[in-house]
Amino acid sequence: MISETPSDQGAGAIVGANVREVRQALGWSQVTLGQKTGLRQGYISAIERGERCPSLERLLDLARAFGVAPARLLVVPTGKGGAG
Repeated sequence: MISETPSDQGAGAIVGANVREVRQALGWSQVTLGQKTGLRQGYISAIERGERCPSLERLLDLARAFGVAPARLLVVPTGKGGAG
């Protein structure tokens, strides 16, 4: 879990938290998301941990796989769950 307050989070942490939130709301594993996007599970894991910030192209791939607007992955997470 990300311990910083939302205003203290970097872009990578925000995107990662949103990717995890949407993925879990859909009931997908990281492997499933990888299969749908062509991304490696290890890369997805690093995104979710806030260690990697995806490029715009990868962000669009993730949004398309989830069926959400790219902006959904950029908003400060509320912690309430849900896919958008």
